[in-house]
Amino acid sequence: MNQIVKKLCERAKTENGNVICFSSAPARVDFLNTHQDYKMLPVVPAAIEKRTFIVCSKIREFDTVRIKSLNLEEEGVDSEDVFQSSKVELREDKWFGNYFRSMHMLISRKYGKIETGLAIYVDSEIPIASGLASSAALQVSLALMYMKLLNLNLSKMELAELAYEAEHDIMKIPCGKLDQYASSYGGIIKLEFKPAVSIEEFNGSDITFVIADSGIKHSTAEIHPVRQYELNTAIEILRENPLPEKLRKIFSGDYASVEWRLLREEDLRNYLGTLPQKLANRIVFTIRMQKSTEIALEILKYRRVRKEDLDKLCLRPAENWLEALGEIVNMQHIFLRDLYEVSHPKLEKMRDAGLEAGALGVKISGAGMGGSLLALVRRDENTSRIEKAFMDAGARSVFTTGVGKGASSALLN
Repeated sequence: MNQIVKKLCERAKTENGNVICFSSAPARVDFLNTHQDYKMLPVVPAAIEKRTFIVCSKIREFDTVRIKSLNLEEEGVDSEDVFQSSKVELREDKWFGNYFRSMHMLISRKYGKIETGLAIYVDSEIPIASGLASSAALQVSLALMYMKLLNLNLSKMELAELAYEAEHDIMKIPCGKLDQYASSYGGIIKLEFKPAVSIEEFNGSDITFVIADSGIKHSTAEIHPVRQYELNTAIEILRENPLPEKLRKIFSGDYASVEWRLLREEDLRNYLGTLPQKLANRIVFTIRMQKSTEIALEILKYRRVRKEDLDKLCLRPAENWLEALGEIVNMQHIFLRDLYEVSHPKLEKMRDAGLEAGALGVKISGAGMGGSLLALVRRDENTSRIEKAFMDAGARSVFTTGVGKGASSALLN
């Protein structure tokens, strides 16, 4: 049994005398096609081996739910919450208990009132506010806990949708679905949004990451709306041009309805010049990220690299599929830095250090402006050198991880 689960179980038994179930779900890195989900383009997250763990006990207090966060307790801040099942509401401000309250509210609405008194204990290995989807791992773990308690037979997709609905619809946090799906499924997935949500799973063996947390806190809510506004502005200006009917049809609607996959840069050569450079860059970013991701997924799926594929991206020949994947990771970071402007001087300093120490590719994981970098490394690499380089460059924390398993749970009584 995992040491964190042991600690949680001991705490629950000491305070309540019983443990009825435990659950866990992984963090994720934003592997490929970052900043594309809100454009309805596929994204490719990879679960990692850091997880959030939950243990649940029954208590004698009818209609009562007690929450205890061991992480927050260790930090010496508010770490307990109590609410009634029949009268649960969200609290004001960024109260940690709202994650638990929102899921309890959602489950009660969908599957009926929960009258049994519960004590829920949580502990996590995932660094908070570091771009690794710690909140999604918590919500997925909670959803899975309730699924076990209520004997619900839910799919991985339904589990992810529950976690998304609790965070997005009830807590009103402007998140996408990437984090919840990555945490529920585990492994490496391609998450498609059109014509409907669908998942393709990829083999994550032989993939190793070094994750470096910059310590710079960032807010997705402050980044995404700005880029979305810029994209819409660019689309409006492009529509003022005498576009061919095919292009005009593609650019009907807003950034989420544009058929980006049908666009080629050469189709826009005569029109990008009518845009301010910054807005033209946002369009070019979207096209290039998608094109490079399609080729990266072919490499990942078949574990081989073809010279003609790298030629399409103007990349130099690679010795093997993993090195080719590293080159595309580097390319996508450059797009994020130069065309989308979501990097930061500290991130660049750390990235340079990681590459000099031997990483195959290093890019931003998440919205950018801070958070974490992911480094793709050789599977037999002694990663201590790369970890040290990141720390010497100012990282708050660094760890090496393989690709993690999806959400899991067990009933103990």
